[in-house]
Amino acid sequence: MKRNPISRRQFIQSTAAVSLAFATPKMAWGQTSADVIIVGAGWSGLSAALVLQDEGLDVLVLEGKNRVGGRVYSIDSVPGSPEGGANAIVGPRPVAVARRFGVELIDRSKRPPPTSGGRSLVLNGKVVSPSEWPDSPQNPFPKDSREKMPWAYVSPIVSANNPLKALGDWVDPAHASYDISVHSYLEKQGVGDRIIQLAVNTNCLYGTSAHDASALMPLRNSVWAQNLGGINFVGKGGNQRVPEGVARNLKRQVALRKAVSAIRSEADGVDVYCSDGAQYRARFVICSVPVTVLRSLRIEPVLTGIQEQAVKTMDYTLSSQVHLTAKRPFWEEDGIPPSMWTDGPAGMVSASRNSEGKITSLAARASGFMARYLDRLGPEGAKAAVTKYIEAVRPAAKGQLTALHFHSWEQDRFAGGGNYMVWGPGEVTAFHGKLWARHGRISFCGQYTSLLDRGQEGAMASGERAASEVIERL
Repeated sequence: MKRNPISRRQFIQSTAAVSLAFATPKMAWGQTSADVIIVGAGWSGLSAALVLQDEGLDVLVLEGKNRVGGRVYSIDSVPGSPEGGANAIVGPRPVAVARRFGVELIDRSKRPPPTSGGRSLVLNGKVVSPSEWPDSPQNPFPKDSREKMPWAYVSPIVSANNPLKALGDWVDPAHASYDISVHSYLEKQGVGDRIIQLAVNTNCLYGTSAHDASALMPLRNSVWAQNLGGINFVGKGGNQRVPEGVARNLKRQVALRKAVSAIRSEADGVDVYCSDGAQYRARFVICSVPVTVLRSLRIEPVLTGIQEQAVKTMDYTLSSQVHLTAKRPFWEEDGIPPSMWTDGPAGMVSASRNSEGKITSLAARASGFMARYLDRLGPEGAKAAVTKYIEAVRPAAKGQLTALHFHSWEQDRFAGGGNYMVWGPGEVTAFHGKLWARHGRISFCGQYTSLLDRGQEGAMASGERAASEVIERL
């Protein structure tokens, strides 16, 4: 899974900013901006800030975006504020912090059932009904599983053949033999190439195909679902309201639009340089940005060895999405569920609903190669392509759709990819535990640094761990 190259203009701008930063004399100790500077206001950075603030330390959070929350992103420009990142508030830590600061949560399990539920299957531009699927020539599944839909085929196999029992087992050397590709793992379970192509590579959640990810990822996710999957809330008005509530309760306001370009760690403190020319100094720094962003920063002294190799090579999931509204509920006309699983540019289409269960918008989320296809079209081209595709497979939708918003997580310079890091075959064994080793006065956090390595819970746990590292050294 190769990344898009940085443009010449971006390279020149970033190089100029970093060169200017390191040409600037370091700040005197008396000019210290804070006890601790945290780079990034996602869940891990905010979690670290809370721990340090509760210990009485002066904390400054720098965030490159114009908002807090990282990949928790509620798209307020679309009716109903659908989620562009995390679809739920999952895990005891984020739920507890929401309640601590009075952010209202809605229990999804208590929502009224949707009047138009289910998910339709679209292959080669045609809707395939559940009754047609078992006898469809496109169905590659064995006789005893032909009624299973493509998105439901792999999970039972993973669950039935999972050697992991606890959340941290996936990094145990005893399970290193499972640090092989998902493709190889499924082959060992007797799953053929044609099935893998349909059930995994279409709408590929990790990378571009089953060859990109370590089998330890789905195995870990299966254990995670059993342990934490039952905690499922949404923030009233959008999930982003939760990290916003945390940020409001920090003693120092998060400094937005402060894109960090370089960090210099020295014996008596750390200097942080921003691309707008701002310079800060602290006793310690916690860097919570994704690895894909970290490798664009200049770190001094430079990272070396396995840590450097990991930072330069690790990647995240590919996810690009188009959010649409419908003038009328065309799904009631054609009798097909509004949510769809497709092999086209719309990827997986889901219906966003309000607290009463009414559909407020549709989200078409493409992954893998299809996400990069939409990225190449640009925002308006992607909107047009997705709209045209849905209208073609659902004639009742023709003239009813308005595409309001496009977002590419890989092209987001402060994210560099979707919700989860893709641990490639062999990378869990080679990199886990070494990737976020403390570097001088710099500590690292982010969901990828957690044993949970999953969503908001893992991100917050990593922030707590990084904060503890700093507290131990004060």
